[in-house]
Amino acid sequence: MTWNVWGRFGTRWQRRHRTIAETIKAQGPTLVALQESWAVGKLRQADVLGAELRMSSAFAVTRMPRDPDPEVELGVAILSRYPLLRAEQHALSDETVALRAEIRLGDRSLHFLTTCFDWEEDRERLEQADRLAALASSLSASGDPVVVAGDLNAPPDRPEIKRLLAVLSDCRPEPDPCAGHTYSSRNPHLGTGEWLEDQRIDYILSTTPPPSEPLAPRSWLAGLAENGDHPPSDHYAVLADVPLITPHRFSD
Repeated sequence: MTWNVWGRFGTRWQRRHRTIAETIKAQGPTLVALQESWAVGKLRQADVLGAELRMSSAFAVTRMPRDPDPEVELGVAILSRYPLLRAEQHALSDETVALRAEIRLGDRSLHFLTTCFDWEEDRERLEQADRLAALASSLSASGDPVVVAGDLNAPPDRPEIKRLLAVLSDCRPEPDPCAGHTYSSRNPHLGTGEWLEDQRIDYILSTTPPPSEPLAPRSWLAGLAENGDHPPSDHYAVLADVPLITPHRFSD
């Protein structure tokens, strides 16, 4: 699962946080990547969610929109139903990092990464995509699976996504890779006239190829509504069943 959870923006962030927790619990993913996850001093949203959902957690500050409260930091986070062997940051550009968690499964490791690409400068996203692709290739060289989940701020037809797809598979079953807008004008939290409006910009990518007979559904959206009211974020969550290193499927 990957989800840009929109920090503490808006007037009802406490309610949104509660609905985010309820949505993750209802979906029951094994691994969760969060972007625009908040931290205030030693209090981190990832730790709060991890304690409630009984999941391990990790967090890293990275370039994000600034919260109106100067004490609030935003970053990327990972939640895992498995213990984290280690978690570390990898620089993708001057201010943007990828957070990597290593999880031991049997005699091999799974590398689960999350990041949020730059939302303004094409040059920055291209640099970040190149570095992330190189990191994924390096981690998978020993045969360990790699899953990248995050807000990449680019539609599937952009060159930065194509560079990632040279080394990673898109965990999405639709013939049209642009289907399934994760940043939708139907979402009342979304600003108007943004260039990414009505685009798919949130992804789950993997070094393992899609199976010939995928589970149904193998990729889907969540967080679409808040008890019939508003979604809890300006992005929709993406979930996928990703084949890893055993015949089993894990919801990531």
